[in-house]
Amino acid sequence: MNRETNSFQEDEEIIEALQRYEEMLKTGEKYYFDVFQIEHIIDTYIEEGKLYPALQVVDLGLTQHPASISILTKKANILLNLGETSTALALVNKLLMVEDTNPELYLLRGSSQLSMGEVELAEESFNEAIRFSFEDKLETLYSIGFCYEQVADFTKAIHFFAEVYSLNPLHEAVLYELAFCYEKIGEDYKCIQFYNKYLDLDPFSDSAWFNMGIVYNKLERHRKAIDAYEFALTINEDFPNAWYNLGNTYIRRKKFDKAISALQKYLEYEESNDDIICMIGDCLIQIKNYDLAFDYYQRALSYNKNNDRAWFGSGLIMKYKCDFHAAYNYLKKAVKIDDKNSDYWFFVAKVSQKLNLYKDTVEAYETVCELAPGRLSCWLKYAEIVHQKGLIIQAITILDSALEFHPSNSLILYRLAAYHLESLNEKNAVKHLKKALSIDYNRHFYLFESYPEAQFNDSVNKLISKFKKIDS
Repeated sequence: MNRETNSFQEDEEIIEALQRYEEMLKTGEKYYFDVFQIEHIIDTYIEEGKLYPALQVVDLGLTQHPASISILTKKANILLNLGETSTALALVNKLLMVEDTNPELYLLRGSSQLSMGEVELAEESFNEAIRFSFEDKLETLYSIGFCYEQVADFTKAIHFFAEVYSLNPLHEAVLYELAFCYEKIGEDYKCIQFYNKYLDLDPFSDSAWFNMGIVYNKLERHRKAIDAYEFALTINEDFPNAWYNLGNTYIRRKKFDKAISALQKYLEYEESNDDIICMIGDCLIQIKNYDLAFDYYQRALSYNKNNDRAWFGSGLIMKYKCDFHAAYNYLKKAVKIDDKNSDYWFFVAKVSQKLNLYKDTVEAYETVCELAPGRLSCWLKYAEIVHQKGLIIQAITILDSALEFHPSNSLILYRLAAYHLESLNEKNAVKHLKKALSIDYNRHFYLFESYPEAQFNDSVNKLISKFKKIDS
């Protein structure tokens, strides 16, 4: 009871000191504060992320208590957090000449050295911090782990956090950091294990549930991820990133209605986010609500005229509605903004072909094949369109290029055999046909589909008969 009473009185004193300090700033009057009060005002500002105001409090404190090591230590800590590492280190070294057994100073020195890349010196400083931590060894180990985490040395951080865990398995902060670090080094199952341990102690941590959702998504366990995000949102409905991640996960599970609902919640926090608006448009396309999808893409464009995805989505809908002129205009705007997107060019090709725009169709298919040579169907379509114009040699050249990326594809080889026969080059036709038959005999009908007259060629029939016997 006495401890609780003392703690309450202490809190009251801190609040009163903070109020007096802020009143002093408004009135310009000078008030006296003892070292204890100065320290807690500084800590309050640091916790709120107000580092420069905290530094002002330090200056006041040093004016009133110029020899206070604890205030100077806080100054060094603030300087380090502001990125003034060498200044912080110089101050810490001066203070260590006065207090050479102060573990907090060794921690600050180690942290400064670590951020400057002086890893071995940092290790020496941390060892000294541990040596002089008679009562707070556990918190010192935790702080060292956090220093390594700050410089992204997660393996080293885990080493120190694990020591804390072995001394106190119920240390909430270290359970959280262990989970975080294990995720960073790709040990996702260990990460989940420690988030679960943490949540056993603090089941109402929205951030822990959120982070666990991210890890479950990495493991492709989307149902579990959804549960985690929904727990986070049950605890804290005001969590935009959780709404976004929940929507994105529903998309992965093809639950587009639910994805739309979650992403619409996200838009309540950032209504002009044109990328999220387009995501909703994409979901609406999936459930074939084309009119509403079109409205969303147009809404995205009202916020950002350079959103290529919105132009593309609008064009896609117009294509589905068979308004090919409108589709063409929208899609051309998309490729003007992003001319490296093979999907955009693919649909430009399809729409251009519908409009009998031969030059645009050929240019678009050529671009698709350059950007995404793995798209076999585009090579075949490109060659077919050129062939239909009577440009057989050009069609052969296209398929020869395709063969560089698909050297064992029987469809290309059968088509090449057909075009060579048509151009009266039987030698090359037989060469390609032989290879095609050896790869996939059952698709030899494709030769006759491409060039029906091939069925009357003796060399072709003999070769097919030969491979038929082998195949059977």
